[in-house]
Amino acid sequence: MPTLSYHAEWRPHAPADLPSCHATSYPARLRDGSTLILPLRPLPDGHRAIALLMSNQTDFAIEREIIRLLTDMARELAPEVIVGVPTMGLAYARPVAENLGLDNYVALGHSRKFWYDEALSEPLTSSTSPDLSKRLYLDPALVERVRGKRVLIVDDVLNTGRTAAVATRLMHRAQAKVIGIMAVLTEGWAWQAELRKIGQDAPDLVHALGHIPLFEREAQGWRPIAGT
Repeated sequence: MPTLSYHAEWRPHAPADLPSCHATSYPARLRDGSTLILPLRPLPDGHRAIALLMSNQTDFAIEREIIRLLTDMARELAPEVIVGVPTMGLAYARPVAENLGLDNYVALGHSRKFWYDEALSEPLTSSTSPDLSKRLYLDPALVERVRGKRVLIVDDVLNTGRTAAVATRLMHRAQAKVIGIMAVLTEGWAWQAELRKIGQDAPDLVHALGHIPLFEREAQGWRPIAGT
């Protein structure tokens, strides 16, 4: 059974072969040939599991490696502005922006300050908190940071794609040019359908360090679900 404690590892090399089933963790191969080993966490139905990246619980050494790789990927896209998606995406957006030599970054938020404008917000539901509805806000004071600029949206994991889609719509509302959606990992492929609601080519905006499948229970452990 997957452990309920959280422990992730980073290794400089990828395994030569992956087993067909996994017991407690999954080695996600990253774009530079390194590996991010993530704990498997069963979903409430008990029959499926996810490889869990908790960006605010990883060791600092792992965080530094992820930030290094994200910075390299972001540099290739040449953004003028980095926009962080709450909550986990903010952990990466700020240091990536600083590493690129930018003066600042833009943090989107769920908490409405009294000076916020509802016209600069979008409704959002979360896959991890499906019973809670909230909104994604852009501080009106930061509109000029993104208006007419080449914007790169940063998140940690893309699964349903809802947050990425809402952030993209919000940037379009602020008249920014979204040149990419950058994530540590994509999970499954449901995000593609969600992004296509914005535009048929919107999934092409996504750039990730690696991919993780969804898993189903078998007698030997957790097997990646085909097509995810």
